[in-house]
Amino acid sequence: MPASLIPQPDPAALPGPPWLFHVLWLVTFFLHLLFVNTVLGGSLLALAAGGAGAGRLALRRLLLGMNSWAISGAITLGIAPLLFTQVLLGRFFYSATIHWAWPWFSMLGLLTVGYYLNYLGKRALAAGRERVGMLALEAACFVGVALIQVTIHLLHMQPGRWEAVAASGRAALGDPTFVPRALHFLLAAVGVTAAAVALWAARWSREPEPVRKGIAGFGVRVALAAAALQVVDGVWLLLAVPREVLRAFMRGGAATMLPLTLGILLALGLVAVLSLVRDPLGRPRLLRHAVELAVAAIAVMVLTRHQLREFYLAAARAGEDLAVQPQWDVFTLFLVTFLVCVGLTVWALHRAATDRPAPGEPTA
Repeated sequence: MPASLIPQPDPAALPGPPWLFHVLWLVTFFLHLLFVNTVLGGSLLALAAGGAGAGRLALRRLLLGMNSWAISGAITLGIAPLLFTQVLLGRFFYSATIHWAWPWFSMLGLLTVGYYLNYLGKRALAAGRERVGMLALEAACFVGVALIQVTIHLLHMQPGRWEAVAASGRAALGDPTFVPRALHFLLAAVGVTAAAVALWAARWSREPEPVRKGIAGFGVRVALAAAALQVVDGVWLLLAVPREVLRAFMRGGAATMLPLTLGILLALGLVAVLSLVRDPLGRPRLLRHAVELAVAAIAVMVLTRHQLREFYLAAARAGEDLAVQPQWDVFTLFLVTFLVCVGLTVWALHRAATDRPAPGEPTA
């Protein structure tokens, strides 16, 4: 009986009201996802940078340089949403990782290899050598991590599939939403990173104009293609969701339908804005709006993803009664530390983007 595979709720009381942990999960996961998109999209764009023409080398240097800090940021910012998932849904999430243990553990190896390859690729570029094979392997590592995460996400909210996965690990990949969900994630990463790269080339880059033009044009083309494909893939994903879950979601009223509708409108708006960019270097404001729309769409889709999971798990969590014993002193300490660290991260990223060494000054 699949229900027997679901552990009982943790007898320890929740250290705060559930709604608070849901809010914290959404906020921290969104921040984590911004760095994840930078790493994943940056790795794929670095591999495909030949399409940037004269800007190929500069684009690869930029993306590998960004990944050298974005990988660390993605890993560090992934801790908080993982802890909030543990508090709210630990018995489902960790059970899923146990049923697909070896791929889950393999993420450590993929992250380590991808991280080192990024530095090796960066070093090779500094020496005037392009290692396309190395870039391909780095991108494959991070795509592999993304696919494992998508699989675990789908598995943890469908306990009815655990028995089949325990019998054969291949069954974990049999979910009909796996392919469209994975594509939705990959296209978002590529699209938002490409739009950001185009904005950088148009507004902040000090490279020669042919280089800037090559990077900006490449970024706009890729971002537009990714956004258009994501609209199509979004329809596929919606239709692939199990009927009973989709019906319950649609009956959720304004709470579910407004974020979904807003996400669709943001995606369509992104396609419209990018299609207007004929001269990327002369339209930095449009590129800024494109990045804003892409980031807003990610934020809304994080909320929709979270809501959809609640409907997937509704039957398995029926009758769940979690005790609550708030620990406001611990929460206050966490919140203060979190806000300070976010502020320091924003300050460090701003300094990294704007500081320019004086002539002859050594650079890191």
